[in-house]
Amino acid sequence: MKYFVQPPLVTLEGYNYCEGYRTYSEYNYLRPGIRSYFKKKHFETALKLTERYFYRCNVLDFGCADGIFLPSLSKYFNYVVGIDSDPIAIRIAHKLCKELSLKNVELICNEVLTIDDLKSRLSTKRYDVLFLLETLEHVGDKDSLYESKIDFLERISTLIEDRGILVVSVPKMVGIPFLVQRLGLEMMKMQREPVSMIDLFKASFLNDTEDLEKRWCGGHLGFNHKKLERSLQKRFQFSKKEMFFNVMYVVGKEISSPTC
Repeated sequence: MKYFVQPPLVTLEGYNYCEGYRTYSEYNYLRPGIRSYFKKKHFETALKLTERYFYRCNVLDFGCADGIFLPSLSKYFNYVVGIDSDPIAIRIAHKLCKELSLKNVELICNEVLTIDDLKSRLSTKRYDVLFLLETLEHVGDKDSLYESKIDFLERISTLIEDRGILVVSVPKMVGIPFLVQRLGLEMMKMQREPVSMIDLFKASFLNDTEDLEKRWCGGHLGFNHKKLERSLQKRFQFSKKEMFFNVMYVVGKEISSPTC
């Protein structure tokens, strides 16, 4: 059984996400081809991992972009709040929700809101699940790359109930998946940040991203999910689900000794 509900393409007049693609969702998930198939897999995985919560609780989609996951969450959960810092993405998500009549979805642009501001906005309802999909790799401070990401997780975990969970997916930017990704981008002539052969070898076969981390500027390059895991183990309990290009963590708020 497939859980993911693919939404229609919704656009804004006069806005283009990038050359040839009108929205973030179209570029990443709605165009035909194997690339979109693999990128949508993490939504299906996230839903399967939270199946026991279906129809039982309210959820947050933190980093909802222009709403690609909202129709699925609307179908399976009581109430959904999509949060994103991009005002244009939120405008597209509003248009999508209106077109699909998603009555149980609320949208918040947190461009200028703190976590405390969000807590105040969300205080009239209780939330048990927070989805943070393909977002955490973009968050943090360069000088404390992984510790700052875990600090961020701790802050946003205050938005859900004490026994709630965070469902976090991040890309694999080390190992064979990273090598396959870079080779695929080269074959399709899709431009990405250049990576030297030495750095490619070290990241792909030694899981060594020390030099690439110096180039991290909020994107994917320089992120290392294995280092994230080591930091995560110190402050949270979690389980994980491996996919080829991604890894997904179900993170409990209660701190425990590392078991994963």
